[in-house]
Amino acid sequence: MRIESLQLVGFRNFKCEAITFQPRLNFLLGENGQGKTNLLEAVFLLCRSASFRVGDSKNLIERNTGRAKIGGYFSRADLDYRVELLLEPGRRSAMVNEKKVNFDTLIKNFPVVLFSPESLSAIKGGPEERRQLIDELLVNHDPRQGRLLREFLRALKSRNRLLRNISERLGDPRGHLDSLESLNKIYFLLATHLTTARMTALRDLEPYVVEAMTSILGETNPEISVDYVISHESAISWSESQVYDAICNRHHELHSQEIAAGTSLVGPHKHDIKILLAGNDSRFYCSQGQQRALILALKIAQIVYYHRVHQTYPVLLLDDVMSELDAKKRVNLMKFLESVSAQILITATDLTWSDKFGVDRNSVFTVSEGRVSRVS
Repeated sequence: MRIESLQLVGFRNFKCEAITFQPRLNFLLGENGQGKTNLLEAVFLLCRSASFRVGDSKNLIERNTGRAKIGGYFSRADLDYRVELLLEPGRRSAMVNEKKVNFDTLIKNFPVVLFSPESLSAIKGGPEERRQLIDELLVNHDPRQGRLLREFLRALKSRNRLLRNISERLGDPRGHLDSLESLNKIYFLLATHLTTARMTALRDLEPYVVEAMTSILGETNPEISVDYVISHESAISWSESQVYDAICNRHHELHSQEIAAGTSLVGPHKHDIKILLAGNDSRFYCSQGQQRALILALKIAQIVYYHRVHQTYPVLLLDDVMSELDAKKRVNLMKFLESVSAQILITATDLTWSDKFGVDRNSVFTVSEGRVSRVS
């Protein structure tokens, strides 16, 4: 899949801009604060309907403008799509080929993978960031897993409400306990299915992460592995029945604590994921450059894995990817990206390392004060 062109009206610091992209590599150059990341955000919004940045959604709309519009032409499997996203305060709507669609349609049909400086939180941050990383992989690859995730979150919300009512002695305590017991049967199954899906995805992805990291580091067998942690135990090789038993046993251990706390203490929202280099947890034993290379390898592995499964590549968005990569890793990364036939949009402040790509397959744009110009 690729995005042929992008149109922006009243989005962030862009009044009215139109950009035509090359099928392979597209460099977006400019000083900080000029709008490079805004362009990647616009593409991400078209594919996901949500931004990857933290902040008030009203900031997506240019100041003194009541609404913003993002449009794009996509090509996939010899079919063309016109995607439009209308942004208004507190509301957004999407259309594909002039027909209104729900946001699941965007996620299913227009896959995108993003690396940004914030992606490092998947290593540096808490377990929630790492769970989001693997859940994004699930949603990207199979819409059914997206439904599974939403069903689990709904069950978790209902369970938390019952636990809170019981803890605070609201309503009928006996009735709430009966409802909790009934809900637990569904909750434990959903928790087991989501956990198993996460572990399967991690196991499937691992060889592609090793391949990408080998290329970026320029080393043979860099000893990268991933682990899934349930109640401080390594569970990456567990079967579905082992996961179910572990969740049920943990529930019996923590039932009284859950009642007292008024919230769920058992389930995949409490699990963790470890990314290991030479057997060591990358959170504590890797340099900033190694951590960046690891997350980058995970993102590249996602597009390679997606291609093996779906015979098409997602669009790869790389924001400020070269920061804290030394010269050797930059060259290795460029060589690896040259070998992957995906469309890539990459932001940078300079072009000193771009000669690894043939000029016939890349475009260079300058971004300044919300204006985009193509460099011949």
